[in-house]
Amino acid sequence: MSLERLRAQRMTTVWRDGSPMFQHSFGAIAAGAEEYVSMQTTFPASRAYEPLNNLVVTNTSGENVDIEINGQNYAMIPAGVIWSVDNQAIWSFRLTNISATNVAAGEIRANISRPPLGADELARLQTVGEAPF
Repeated sequence: MSLERLRAQRMTTVWRDGSPMFQHSFGAIAAGAEEYVSMQTTFPASRAYEPLNNLVVTNTSGENVDIEINGQNYAMIPAGVIWSVDNQAIWSFRLTNISATNVAAGEIRANISRPPLGADELARLQTVGEAPF
C-alpha cells in the first residue's frame, strides 16, 4: 500500500468517525493573566486529526475571559456561559482573565474535537471532490 493511499484511507476514517474529544481544564488564572494551549504540545494525539475544528468552552467562574484563537482575538466569554465555535481550524488558543478577581482552577474547561462529516458535507465531497473546509 502506497503512502498516499494510506494517508487517504486515514483521512476518510477521520471524516467518517471524527476525532476523540480532547478535554482541557484550565488552572487558576490570576486577574489579567492568561493561559495558552497549543494543540500539538498539550494533546500530541490530536496531530492525527488536524485540524480540529470544534471548540466548546464552559466558563462556570464568576469572571469574564477573552479568547484568542490561532493568535487572533476572537471573543469575550462572559461568566457562567457555555460558548462554542465550529468550522474554524483550532491550532492554539489563549484565555485571558479580564476581570478584577482570580479564576479558580477547574472553573473553565475546553472540549476540542473534529466531528464527523455531516450528510451535506459528505455529499459535497462525493459530488465536487473537495473537502468542505
